Amino acid sequence: MPIVTHVPQLLVNTTLSTLMQDKLAHLSPLDNAALTDNVWRFQHSKLTITVDFTLFEQPFVQFTKTITVRFDGRYIPLNLIEFSKLIWLEVASVIKVGRNPYHQIIDKLALLFHYLHAQQLNQLDSLDVEEFFGLCLTQNVTKDGIKKRLSAPNYSSRFEPLTFMKLKQLLNRYGVTGVICDTSEKKVLFALNEACLSIMDMTRSDYKKGSSFNYLGLDVGKHYIDHCLHLFEKHYAYASAIRHAYKSLSDARQSNNNLKLNKNSMSLILGKVLCGQSVEAFQDSCGTSQISQKKVVAVESFVHQQFVEAYASAELMVNAFKLDTINRIAKVCHLPERYDVQEFIRSLLFVDVFGEHGKSKQAIWEEYQATLCKAALHDEDAVLSVTLLEFESITACIISELKTEKPADTQSMRVFFKSLANTLPIPPDKHYSDGMHYFNAMTSMIEDAGATGFVALTGWRASEYGFSLSNIDIDINPDPLDNQYTPWRFHVRWKVPKTSGNTLLPREITLGSYILAAQLADLNLADMTDPAIYQATTIHQKVDSASEIKKAMPTCWADFVNHYSIFKDIEVWQGFKDKASLTEKDKTALNTLESTYRFDEAPMRAMIKMKKELNDALPRVLLAQEVDSRKIFGTRLRAYIEGHAPSDITALFDTHLSEETKAKLKSGEVVLDKAGVRYVRGEFLGDAVYATPHAFRHIFAEAVLRRYRGDVGRFIRAHFKHLDERFFMAYLRDKEYRVIQQIATRHVINSVVRLHMDSIEDEHREYAGGVDRFLSKAVAITHVYSDEEQKEKLAQAAVKRVLAIKSNPWTSCLLRDGTQQNAKCSINGEPQRQNAQPRLCLGCLNADITEGNFIGIVVYIKQDVAACRNPELPWFIKEPHYHTVTLALKRVEELRKNSNNPTYDKFISHLKDTLVIADAQRGQAA
Repeated sequence: MPIVTHVPQLLVNTTLSTLMQDKLAHLSPLDNAALTDNVWRFQHSKLTITVDFTLFEQPFVQFTKTITVRFDGRYIPLNLIEFSKLIWLEVASVIKVGRNPYHQIIDKLALLFHYLHAQQLNQLDSLDVEEFFGLCLTQNVTKDGIKKRLSAPNYSSRFEPLTFMKLKQLLNRYGVTGVICDTSEKKVLFALNEACLSIMDMTRSDYKKGSSFNYLGLDVGKHYIDHCLHLFEKHYAYASAIRHAYKSLSDARQSNNNLKLNKNSMSLILGKVLCGQSVEAFQDSCGTSQISQKKVVAVESFVHQQFVEAYASAELMVNAFKLDTINRIAKVCHLPERYDVQEFIRSLLFVDVFGEHGKSKQAIWEEYQATLCKAALHDEDAVLSVTLLEFESITACIISELKTEKPADTQSMRVFFKSLANTLPIPPDKHYSDGMHYFNAMTSMIEDAGATGFVALTGWRASEYGFSLSNIDIDINPDPLDNQYTPWRFHVRWKVPKTSGNTLLPREITLGSYILAAQLADLNLADMTDPAIYQATTIHQKVDSASEIKKAMPTCWADFVNHYSIFKDIEVWQGFKDKASLTEKDKTALNTLESTYRFDEAPMRAMIKMKKELNDALPRVLLAQEVDSRKIFGTRLRAYIEGHAPSDITALFDTHLSEETKAKLKSGEVVLDKAGVRYVRGEFLGDAVYATPHAFRHIFAEAVLRRYRGDVGRFIRAHFKHLDERFFMAYLRDKEYRVIQQIATRHVINSVVRLHMDSIEDEHREYAGGVDRFLSKAVAITHVYSDEEQKEKLAQAAVKRVLAIKSNPWTSCLLRDGTQQNAKCSINGEPQRQNAQPRLCLGCLNADITEGNFIGIVVYIKQDVAACRNPELPWFIKEPHYHTVTLALKRVEELRKNSNNPTYDKFISHLKDTLVIADAQRGQAA
């Protein structure tokens, strides 16, 4: 669309231009700026405010050439710059001078124009208002285009003084038709409220009062999820045994005279036993001499016995389903480390631990064997190389090796307890409490880690997790195509309060999610009516999961920032790099780290930057988070205002609050009520990211879009990769989730394109396809390799061109503006992406292929390879399969070339041999 930048003669020397010039002069612009100037500057106290209308020259806001206004009996066409000046002057002339309100008018108009341009609309209709507000909450418009925000803007800086209804009033005054629809203020506020709920999980009213919102997307969230589930797997057996031993002791003391103690004494002794202290030592240290040694010894003996039994049971439940265990079993059974194999082994182990549920191990074995020919790769057998009996023997042997040897005597148990306690995230000597207070805190932390993982793998609202294990239906999977992955379907029948009140609705979860729920139920000592995901001790907690889930999500955040394994490796690497000289041992360790992570390439550069940002933000996140009834932030804020806050707290407030806010707080004129504290808290957090249940809804949506790529995190990849579209379509029936998915789509596109751009120069970059060629060519043509600013502009330009993303096992489709006609799935100029197949996608200019798609390519062209190798098939049948194999070969060769990874060589050789075989039969008669 052409861009109109000249001044139409119809505006010059009209009463409208005179009116606009008078309004401008009344605002006293610097340098005697005139109406025809596109940059105006104003002085406010010591601050110079610049208002730049050249933003409206940019292509991404050009939804129309001109907008016609009626003034003084004349119709005058204005280009977008002139129209924006008119609206700006009308609003600015009746408000106080200020940077935020002056810029808000520009930003609001630019966002509106961009939305209309992107949606190819001339008018914002009532059905579009909510989505437009979603754009306002999550995106910024700059001269270089749309750029995502880490957090929602302050309410007034985005929605005031130019409100939706104010703009409509001005359009009506000047007789403008179109741009925005006729609607009521009530409907506009309702749409904004829905957008706030969908994107931030808060009402418009709370948002306006200053509640904060952070966008913890998949880029950070996947690492937090991995960390939480790693913590849970590592410590679940220990935490479960502690709780079971405590419950057994509490129950037994009612009837066993040797165990009869009051609750405080019981907790005190149990805490010392779990720390591995001797009877004599903790009698001396705790002054428990009034308790007979016989009772203390009896308690210790009882706890040892109960703990060992509970630990063995929980250890079996967790060790059997660890991904490392499953991959080890697969390797010994000569099966590939692939997601369908992992789910097959997980299903067989499920029968061992949880029972058959309508399908025996023999039936699962035979079904998988029958479907293996569809999933086996070129260099794999289409039959299982071991029998079921051999598999059971292998499994029993591996799980037995993982079993912790039971201590032989009391002294060995004490040593065992000491060693276990020191493996916890916070060892006993580093925690502020001791005894059972310490162990209760640690078991709660492990519970919260598991609950966080479950929330991440389901993506529901915080109010929807109060179900028990008895609320989960397990049915035989009737889908034969899906049956090679899981023999059962799992549905949670529970309330969705926001949309369905107390009506129980079925929602599907995966086998892995059920196993995690069962482990949590065991840890939480839940019976068949208690919530499985969290420990509920009150009636309110049983019926309302929201508060418990909200408290659980941030529990492990500090541990993640400080102790995540990749972050620790980065610290070690940076320590080596800072040393003037290295020992031979250091050099070996450094080489190992650099071969594992490739610190000089884009993914690790992003990780190093992320680590620094999270570390920098951690002190204010910890201060601002209030996960219990203690109002620490408000207390600290009042101490800061009164001048007696600790120096570190004072420094945080000084750094992260605006001068305006600090002045208001210290003036004494502001009442610091609940709403005021909430407002300050939102500003204080700023763009820091942190864990909330609603953030995990966004992470889930992004994970769905990126599940076949190699950059979604270990647990998400293992969880989502084998699922088809049917599983996720159920979520799209939820209007709120549809809005979340729209936002997630833009963030995924942004993240994928930027990481791809950053890796263009990397020696090992596992990309191929049309998008890779497009981005590589763009970088080469513009020569932006060493210019970060120019590279950023190019990345923004590339992001703007991507209209949508669709995930397939063999490729991600990044549909670009201007390529619709040439997309391989296009019919009559319209892409039909529901028809995606390797024969279309692998040769498409919109294909973005990463190492995560390699297995998908191998599996989904298996029939094409078989057809090319079949001597019985005539060429006219073989030819389309030959074409698909040729495309696959090109893409895999690109992956090999770009990544320098020899993993692809064997398959490349196989495809070349396949084409040679097919060529030898070319021209044969049918």
